[in-house]
Amino acid sequence: MSLNTRARVSSGSLPRHRLKPMVRSLLLVSGAYAMGAHSAEQVEFNPAFFPDRAAGLQVDISKFSQGNVVLPGSYRTDVHLNGQWIGRETLTFVAVNGQKAAQLCLERDALLRFGIDLDTVEQQSAEAGETPSSAFDNCADIAGYLPGANSQFDPGENRLDLQVPQIYLARKVRGYVDPQHWDGGIDAAFVRYNANTFATQANGRSLGSNYLGLNTGLNLGDWHWRHNGSYSQSTSGSGYQSSATYVQRELSKLQSQLMVGEIYTPGELFDSVRLRGASLFSDDRMLPDSQTGFAPVVRGFAETNARVTVRQRGVLLDEVSVAPGPFVLNDLFPTGYGGDLTVTVTEADGRQREFIVPFAANANLLRPGYSRYSLSIGQLDEIGLRHPPTLMQATYQHGLNNLLTGYTGAVVGDDYQSQLLGTAFNTPLGALSFDLTHSNAQLPGHGTREGQSVQVRYSKNFADTGTHFALGAYRYSTEGFLNVGDAARVRDLAIDGLSLDNVSRVRDRMDISLNQSLGKGSMYLTGSRQNYWNRTNGNLTFTAGYSNSWKGLHYTVSAQRTRDLLSDRVDKQVDFTLSLPLGSDARSPTLTTMAYRGDQSSGERVTLGGSLGERNEFSYGLGASRAHGSGNSTSADVKYQANHAVLSAGYGQSNDYRSASFGVTGGIVAHAGGVTFAPELGDTLGIVQAPEAEGARINGNHSAQVGKSGYAVVPHLTPYRQNVVELDPKDLSVDVELKTASQNVAPRAGSVVKLQFETVSGQALLITALREDGSLLPFGSDVFDEDGASVGIVGQGGKAFVRVSHPQGQLTVKWGSTTNATCRFHYDSSAQPDADGANRLRHLNAGTCQADAPIAAEAVPPSDERSSPI
Repeated sequence: MSLNTRARVSSGSLPRHRLKPMVRSLLLVSGAYAMGAHSAEQVEFNPAFFPDRAAGLQVDISKFSQGNVVLPGSYRTDVHLNGQWIGRETLTFVAVNGQKAAQLCLERDALLRFGIDLDTVEQQSAEAGETPSSAFDNCADIAGYLPGANSQFDPGENRLDLQVPQIYLARKVRGYVDPQHWDGGIDAAFVRYNANTFATQANGRSLGSNYLGLNTGLNLGDWHWRHNGSYSQSTSGSGYQSSATYVQRELSKLQSQLMVGEIYTPGELFDSVRLRGASLFSDDRMLPDSQTGFAPVVRGFAETNARVTVRQRGVLLDEVSVAPGPFVLNDLFPTGYGGDLTVTVTEADGRQREFIVPFAANANLLRPGYSRYSLSIGQLDEIGLRHPPTLMQATYQHGLNNLLTGYTGAVVGDDYQSQLLGTAFNTPLGALSFDLTHSNAQLPGHGTREGQSVQVRYSKNFADTGTHFALGAYRYSTEGFLNVGDAARVRDLAIDGLSLDNVSRVRDRMDISLNQSLGKGSMYLTGSRQNYWNRTNGNLTFTAGYSNSWKGLHYTVSAQRTRDLLSDRVDKQVDFTLSLPLGSDARSPTLTTMAYRGDQSSGERVTLGGSLGERNEFSYGLGASRAHGSGNSTSADVKYQANHAVLSAGYGQSNDYRSASFGVTGGIVAHAGGVTFAPELGDTLGIVQAPEAEGARINGNHSAQVGKSGYAVVPHLTPYRQNVVELDPKDLSVDVELKTASQNVAPRAGSVVKLQFETVSGQALLITALREDGSLLPFGSDVFDEDGASVGIVGQGGKAFVRVSHPQGQLTVKWGSTTNATCRFHYDSSAQPDADGANRLRHLNAGTCQADAPIAAEAVPPSDERSSPI
């Protein structure tokens, strides 16, 4: 078969991604290029351009004519079909008489896994009068049984590229990775933490709080244990709160996930609630081009250095310290797909504001023929319930055709049941869904409450106008309707003989989320309005804003209306912000001025912020503000993203208060190779093992770097999709080279996959030597150590790049098969001062390379060069 090898260079020579391609490209200037039809890459050069004038011979350059010959054996290889990665396979190469390169063997099962339709191939062979057995030979040229197909194998990168005509491929959805190539990962444990402390002195009182958020996991085989919780301590009390604790297992044949423990029910159709039980549900991530879960963005405004806490149904999700001015939280881990977020802002002077961020699911459209289901059973575990009921919730959705999706669901529990029936339409004007829910609740001592709820949802992207309705929903409920959460709380009151009106029953609710492009600017609007059957006051909350730029000046106008849940007071605020970079450099600071006006407070603020460091790892902000009625204040905030964690601190003061905060976030992963730290962690991780490759960075990320142990964490991987993990050798020692710089992996959800990168270590030297007649060593000559192993090659100017494992020894240079085409010299790198030697290429002057006896090499001062000039 055609093995157009593009390997770099054999082990031990100049970095395999640099030297031999350079040498061969220079040779091509004087050679004629030709490729054999069914052999390794053929390159023919004119040897007259490379004479050995001293000996009257020609330099032997025949070794370059076959490229990098593939040796017989097994190779763990990334397979790319028509340019797309399809998985990792162990490939076998066998020796074939008359060929210098080994022949690739492709088994029938492997071709089927690659998506090649062999039935079509065999059918065409039968029509041509051939038997299927003769049409397929697993150790033959692929073009022999797949006309028009070819392959290229790169042993340096462990990569096989197959080019196969579309007619021979089984139809697959673009972006889909076959489940056979999903990587379940290794046994490992991890902790993702977020800790911060906040202290303030105001009006003679000292207030303080401490927070620690934990997301922990343990992977053992196919089972994943997870626990999410937080510890908070303040003057009002302290305690640890668990938001979820469960074990999870993937059921790939069902394209589902099984969860057992303290879990949350899916919230696409019914409101999400917390259970102590089990849940089995479809996982859309296993499908091609699926959509992942949605989490809302929290926007707000802080007048001082403030503490912001986010809760969902009473469960503490996050707590952060923010600088004065607008803030955005866009990295939340919601506990379910339904349930509004309650945001509390605690200012430095002790004042508190609390508002709601609406959170609901989008319209439920599915592709034709696809179904989605969920089944949950257990005991309700909502905060505050004294008599938690048991219940079972089941949902089912099915795509009927391109225009219509049907869905239904039911909840059955102690003294409660509800049924839902709905449909979603795919119309030219957008996605529209309509559903009707009927509930029936038996309340001890109060009889039966029965009612209906109607909901309409709408979602649409208007590409022509740049309008995106992320969510538009309206729900109306009759007075007797109760969702499962409200029914459980009302049941609690009924059992205890208390007033049922202590639970607010929603009459109607409207949610909207709009993003609109306006020229070079953009506008956004998110809002929610609720009215209740047993409350006179409704609730209207919205946030709106517009941003744009003019000649480098960025400006934003925003408005917010919230109802303070603590005092039932309405607060309206408008702010205007101008930002101007003070220079054209990427690290130039930015000057920001802001003016805000509200019902409760108003003022002006100016800040200067920017970043420092080679990779902008250090950021800072300095500010001063004037609040009408409360005087002037100043603040400072810093943040540093280290290799192991992210550190942040803030300080603010005025005539009325002083506040300080400190935070640290990061992650720890324990695996068979040890413990590795990371500044951030997602749910699906990678562990890179690259021995002695300290300093290499992952995917150019300044926060993911190989440490002294040879390990690094890839903090975020997309489950069931191809992920390319690359090592950047920029900060790598010149004494270490990577055999391959990138790998592909398709991890299973929640897994910790291991990626092993082979390295070659040894002292890198650039040696200048002259032959006995004073001429340069011939270009393209091979260099061998005392064991006969190839350790380098001679480039331009008679300079030989070598990688040796000992500080001193003898090297042999060969440029032909005769004794006249060989010379030797002795090197001693220990004589050279190690001036930053790990990062600089060491240069030696070997003097004369003698044919009969070695001579000592003389050290020369180190150069500033980081790599060979070859």
